[in-house]
Amino acid sequence: MSTDYVGTPSSTGEFILRGVTVVDVAGGSLSGGQDIRISGGTIASVVPVGNDAAGVPVVDGHGAFVVPGYVDSHAHALNNPGQVAGSYALMLANGITGFRQMSGSTKLLKDRRAGRLPAPPGAPALLATAGTLLTPLNTSTPADAAAEVRAQQEQGADFIKAGMTSHDSFLAALAEACRIGIPLAGHLPSEVDPRDAARGGMRCIEHLGPGVTVFAAGCSCEAEIRSLPPRTLKLPKLKLPGMDKVLNRILREIVVNPAVTTNPQDAHSLELADNSYDDELTAELAALFAEHQTWHCPTLIRLHTQQFPDQPEHSADPRLRFIAPEETARWRKSAAKFGALPEQTRQALRAHWPVELRLTKALSDAGVPLLAGTDANGAGWVIPGFALHDEFDLLAAAGLTPLRILQAATVAPARFFGLDSVAGQVAPGYRADLVLLGSDPLAGHQALHDITAVVRAGELWSRSDLDGILARVEAAPTVR
Repeated sequence: MSTDYVGTPSSTGEFILRGVTVVDVAGGSLSGGQDIRISGGTIASVVPVGNDAAGVPVVDGHGAFVVPGYVDSHAHALNNPGQVAGSYALMLANGITGFRQMSGSTKLLKDRRAGRLPAPPGAPALLATAGTLLTPLNTSTPADAAAEVRAQQEQGADFIKAGMTSHDSFLAALAEACRIGIPLAGHLPSEVDPRDAARGGMRCIEHLGPGVTVFAAGCSCEAEIRSLPPRTLKLPKLKLPGMDKVLNRILREIVVNPAVTTNPQDAHSLELADNSYDDELTAELAALFAEHQTWHCPTLIRLHTQQFPDQPEHSADPRLRFIAPEETARWRKSAAKFGALPEQTRQALRAHWPVELRLTKALSDAGVPLLAGTDANGAGWVIPGFALHDEFDLLAAAGLTPLRILQAATVAPARFFGLDSVAGQVAPGYRADLVLLGSDPLAGHQALHDITAVVRAGELWSRSDLDGILARVEAAPTVR
C-alpha cells in the first residue's frame, strides 16, 4: 500500500513540545506553560517550562492547547484494506489517531491476527473491530444467532455488530454475548424495545436506533407505533453458496443512504413519534440508559446526510475533491433515488431532524456515555476525517457543551475501549497521540477544528505537513 500521501513527519523519536497549555479533558481545566517530553511513542513527562532537557530537540508550542488525539468511534475505513491509504491520510490530517471498525469479516479478523492489515506511518490505531454483521443469513433462528456470537468470539472479534435481525434473534444474540463476555453494539431492530436492550446489557446503540424504535420509547404514542407491522427489508435468507456475496452487494448499495428505502409506513411512524415526543418520557428513557451504562454513538453527520442528501451543503461540498470520482458518482445516484421518494416521505425525514437533536441533548443531560462517530467510508456525503469535525458542529447544534464534545472524542472512547490507563489523557505514561490546537477548546467547540499539529505514535506532523497531506490526496483522490 502506498504511503506517499503522508510523507515524512517533522519530528520523531524523542522531542519536547515546549510551552504548551495542557487540557485536562476529564476535569475541564487548563495548565499553561508546560513542556511535554515525548519518547518512543509515549509521553515521558509533563513539567513546567524551564526544567533541564539538554540535548533533546525542542518544538516550540507556545500558544498551542494540547488535547488527546481524536477517536472516530464509528467508521468503516477497513472495508477495503487495499484502498485505505487515502482515508488514513485524511484522518491524520484531521487529528484522528484511533477508530473503531464497525464492519468486519472472517477474513478481516484473520488478517489482523496474521498482522496483514495496513498500518503505514501516521495511520490511526485500530481500537476495535467487529466480525461479520448479524443478518438474516447468520441469525435465521435464535439458536443460529447464539452460535454466530460464539463463532465470532473464537475468531477474535472485539465486539458483535447487530444489523438486521428479528426480535428473537437479536435478544438471543445479546443474551449469548453477555453470557460469554463479548460486547454487542449496533442497530436495534424496529420491534425491539430499547429498554429491553439496555437491561439486557447492550453495550452501544448506534445512529440513535436507527429508525423510530428509540424515539418511540420517549413519546406518548408508543403503543400505537409499536402496533404497526415491523419494518423489514427484502434480503436473502437462504444459505446458498455465494449468497453472502449477494447480500454484501445489496448492503453496499443500501449503506450509501438507507433513507432511500423509507416507505410510507416508516414515514408515518416518524410523524407519530415526532408529534408525540415527550421530554419527560425521554428523560426517563435516558436515565435508564445511564443506569445501565448503555453507550450511544449518535453519528449525527450520518443522519443528516441521509435525510438531506439533496442539499447543497452535501452535494456541493468542496471537500468532495478528496473523494474518488466514481464514489462521488455513487452518492449522486443515491441522492437522485432519494429525490424520487414521495414528497410526504421526504418531508417526514426532514422534520425528524430537530427531534434527533433533542434526543441527543436529552442523552447528554442524563449523563448517558456518548461517543463521537461518523459512519465514514461508504456512507454518502460522509467524508473521512472531516466528518468527525462535522459531528462536532452537529453535537454543538444539539446543545452539548464544548467539554462534552471534546470528551466524546477523547477520554470517553478511551474508557469505552478499556484503554483509560494509557489513552485519553495528556499525562506521563500515556500514548503520545495528541492534537495541538490554536485556541482554547473549552471556550468553544470551534477550536477543535483549529489544528496546528498532530502527534501520532510519537511522531509529529506540523500544520504545513498536514496541508501537504491534503494536497497529495486531492491530487490523486482514491478515498471511498
